[in-house]
Amino acid sequence: MQTNQDKTYVYWREELHKKIHMEKLRGRTVLDVGCGTGEDAFYLSQIAKKVHAFDIEKSDMWKDFASSKLSFSVANAYKIPFEDNSFNGVFLKDVLHHVSQPEKVLQEIKRVTKKGSYILIIEGNRYNPIFYIHMTKMRGHEHLARNVFMKLIKKYFRNAEFFQFESHYIPFLPYPLYVVIEGAIEASFTYVPLLNRFKSYNLAIIKT
Repeated sequence: MQTNQDKTYVYWREELHKKIHMEKLRGRTVLDVGCGTGEDAFYLSQIAKKVHAFDIEKSDMWKDFASSKLSFSVANAYKIPFEDNSFNGVFLKDVLHHVSQPEKVLQEIKRVTKKGSYILIIEGNRYNPIFYIHMTKMRGHEHLARNVFMKLIKKYFRNAEFFQFESHYIPFLPYPLYVVIEGAIEASFTYVPLLNRFKSYNLAIIKT
């Protein structure tokens, strides 16, 4: 039986996939760079033709997600272990702020991506009020400011389109209350003057 927390998580996850335009990777051979636990790669494998996911360290959860459509490996994003033009889809979420040389990662992504591909790059906004206190100050995540993110991506992908969105998973809230509160937060950051620049996530969509 699905609990309220399960419903909250499913709703949050489905809304997140819409906001990051994950559908653009449907039917493609996708590389998930810095896949972490592999959960995003698992959801990608539900719509992609094939997903290859890697991270700098192995996760115990990979074995639960692996399938004929999804493979995992340990690798370094500075030297992606695939040939040039190997993929027509790339997914990169919350990775660039963890590496000391993000430009090198973007160069490698460009190398392994075919012409006509979609690349989705998602990063937390450094100056979102919640992220700045919780993630930057308390947990040491050096999220990128919006202008820094855009400048970095444009250096390698001049035709990138940029979007911002709100997304917060609050597991302790009952499902109906979560929907109301998340909707109110998103509306505030969308329609209140000056707040738009502080939305929690930055997204770059690149068509090569």
